Amino acid sequence: MQIGFNFTLGETLELVQRLIREGRIDYCELLIDNFLQVPPDELARAFDCPVGFHIMFSKFLECDEATLHDLARRLRPYIALLQPIYLSDHIARFSHRGRQLFHLAEFDYVADYERARQRVALWQELLGQQVFFENYPSLLDDGLAAPGFFERLGQETGAGVLFDISNAVCAQRNCGLPLAAWQNVIASTRHFHVAGYSTAFIDERVAVDSHDRALAADTLAFLAQARGQLDKPGATLTYERDDQIDYESVAEDLARLRQCFAAAEMAA
Repeated sequence: MQIGFNFTLGETLELVQRLIREGRIDYCELLIDNFLQVPPDELARAFDCPVGFHIMFSKFLECDEATLHDLARRLRPYIALLQPIYLSDHIARFSHRGRQLFHLAEFDYVADYERARQRVALWQELLGQQVFFENYPSLLDDGLAAPGFFERLGQETGAGVLFDISNAVCAQRNCGLPLAAWQNVIASTRHFHVAGYSTAFIDERVAVDSHDRALAADTLAFLAQARGQLDKPGATLTYERDDQIDYESVAEDLARLRQCFAAAEMAA
């Protein structure tokens, strides 16, 4: 298993470069739309390791085609030069009835499937390669349809899934979607995310994907249980930390991930 770190904010560059130098990570995942103002060759020089691209704000399900074409035009030089090991995006809602949402909302996997199928096909065509789409940390019962949605989407468009393990743990806690329901999705993909999660400040019963703390015990337990299915040729696992970024805490979590998959290799 290749272990990586998500580079989201410019001020964490020194930390990420240290993780690379010390061999704590094998690659760096760039939140690429945050860095489109940086020339591709300059961005390439900043990382002495392979990179993945994670797109946050394409809003490809909602934006007009001209906007999507323009973003693809801007992304293609970065793809051509940096040759990311994967390219990923989000299946989520950024607005509702013309109003921008403060937090991302879950997509309607049943009623809006055809829209998603068409837009995923277009987005992959414009980018010239397969895109891996991240699962959502479901809050409500509508999330129970997510695994079937991603399976069907992959079959009909060739899209992949960036399976976020902690999002799936949150979904299990929030709406009862069992982790076992993702078995086919996990088997079909080789790219994964993991992060710490917290409880919502308005209701402690709600788990939110906060990326602001160490990995939770139930997340680590699932990793240990499923590591045989997760670890495969070309597999990547990106650790995300966007807030409360402490080097020692990050390094400890990365060591836990290394230990988990080292144990799997020894068992094999």
